[in-house]
Amino acid sequence: MSDENAASPEANQFRKPLYGLFQYNSSMIGLESLADPSDTWEIIETIGKGTYGKVYKVANKKDGSLAAVKILDPVNDVDEEIEAEYNILQFLPNHPNVVRFYGMFYKADQYVGGQLWLVLELCNGGSVTELVKGLLKCGRRLDEAIISYILYGALLGLQHLHNNRIIHRDVKGNNILLTTEGGVKLVDFGVSAQLTSTRLRRNTSVGTPFWMAPEVIACEQQYDYSYDARCDVWSLGITAIELGDGDPPLFDMHPVKTLFKIPRNPPPTLLHPEKWCRGFNHFISQCLIKDFEKRPSVTHLLEHPFIKQVHGKDMSLQKQLAELIQEQQQLGSVAKTRHERIHTRRPYHVDRADKYSLDDDLVNLEVLNEDTIIHQLQKRYADLQIYTYVGDILIALNPFQNLSIYSPQFSKLYHGVKRSSNPPHIFASADAAYQSMVTFSKDQCIIISGESGAGKTESAHLIVQHLTFLGKANNRALREKILQVNPLVEAFGNACTAINDNSSRFGKYLEMMFTPTGAVMGAKISEYLLEKSRVIKQAVGEKNFHIFYYIYAGLYHQKKLSEYRLPDKKPPRYIDNETGRVMHDIVTKDSYGRQFEAIQHCFRIIGFTDELLHY
Repeated sequence: MSDENAASPEANQFRKPLYGLFQYNSSMIGLESLADPSDTWEIIETIGKGTYGKVYKVANKKDGSLAAVKILDPVNDVDEEIEAEYNILQFLPNHPNVVRFYGMFYKADQYVGGQLWLVLELCNGGSVTELVKGLLKCGRRLDEAIISYILYGALLGLQHLHNNRIIHRDVKGNNILLTTEGGVKLVDFGVSAQLTSTRLRRNTSVGTPFWMAPEVIACEQQYDYSYDARCDVWSLGITAIELGDGDPPLFDMHPVKTLFKIPRNPPPTLLHPEKWCRGFNHFISQCLIKDFEKRPSVTHLLEHPFIKQVHGKDMSLQKQLAELIQEQQQLGSVAKTRHERIHTRRPYHVDRADKYSLDDDLVNLEVLNEDTIIHQLQKRYADLQIYTYVGDILIALNPFQNLSIYSPQFSKLYHGVKRSSNPPHIFASADAAYQSMVTFSKDQCIIISGESGAGKTESAHLIVQHLTFLGKANNRALREKILQVNPLVEAFGNACTAINDNSSRFGKYLEMMFTPTGAVMGAKISEYLLEKSRVIKQAVGEKNFHIFYYIYAGLYHQKKLSEYRLPDKKPPRYIDNETGRVMHDIVTKDSYGRQFEAIQHCFRIIGFTDELLHY
């Protein structure tokens, strides 16, 4: 993997530090500590598919009570999302509008891999999505009173979560289940977040794109951007539209493109607002206020007139909903359509009519010359489609902004699927190399080339990020160490030049090693052609290697310059320049200091002790 120059300063301004992408602190559930489900539960029948595996109806061998179980297999360790769901369900108090949790079990099998069982309350009325789809198939729609009753139950469930400092982060029709008695239950907490008393906001982008709030998408664009529990209110507003129209807005668009559209489009509405009452339309508009600081909380929405009409009628509406569920189940017309979460392990499927333009791959153009290539690239760039294929080659145009398409959720979207299933992406190229390596047991090489400022350093980061995800090893520490290699080496080998604030002044060859089954074992980086003369002298308008500024600024703000016999009034000659602004930047800006802390973090992850760092 060759890489010579870095992304432009504008791109680096928006980029989160790579070491932050895969930080994960958890108690790590030991599989051996979980009970065997065979002692308690017996499978009766398959009732559906979940995010990670099939869902079954099970019976308790002791008292005959029924439940639902998600079964994951084969399992070597507990997935982070499943562990998150387990930790939330285990300590969350029971509530009539939140699915009850009966426990997690592990069925060991040394030959084919063990099974992880997550046993939950059985909601045998199906999801509200299935109910709406079934009615629309019969030429009917949900009555507004029933919609208000379902939304009332969902709001009560969300209020319970928020009161316990939990954001659901994936509220949608498929995650609101019904019981045959007409009960409404929130389910699926795999991407939920626990808010601590010291951190009442989040800054990670997860969820299903169609229902995702603008601020959740935006948190990938700015390092310090955050959101709070009101992101669930937006998702509930999209779900309300789904209850009326049968699908969320933009449902026929690829999920990657919706992430561009949602922050830029005005708040969506029902397809035919005039066919619904004013209260329903107003409720949706309140949920879909784009500025989440002005968006009402679930507690406030429980006082909305459209919701308050349920008061005193809840038993009657529950009975009506139960009868409707029974009627639809007898007709056998409940649609099984499911909108996949963007970070599931299955690809997003599109109809034949919704295939991507042939322009995704310039090889398919009838006329292929310089003019047509430039025209196609300009057209795609204007639509923020920065990646384009030319056969096996991926063209990447630096957008000088973060497009929120590099999170771990996108790694899962581009994992083991046909290239045509998704828009062009650097993860697809990395995935193709990885799959070829595993399938054919042959070494693979990815070459990154381009002018200074084209984004080669950033591309190298992204490829390592995706390959580390694909070669997910049980040793999380190893994965983190590999991810520290690039930023650490760049601190010592990158520098500001006249045209690029983060230019790699050396050549780089990064080699990653994998087992025959595709698990990452380690990485080795080699540098060559390092511009050593820069250490003692720089051209006008250029700077020394980044590490010198990081160290000086870090020690300055920690008031430790004297300990290392460094001047505190004027920086050393090798980092000073003719403008004299270096000291001004060090004193007034905290970016150098933050980078110093980031480099110290990298060293600690790799294995350096504080004592070694001191020297």
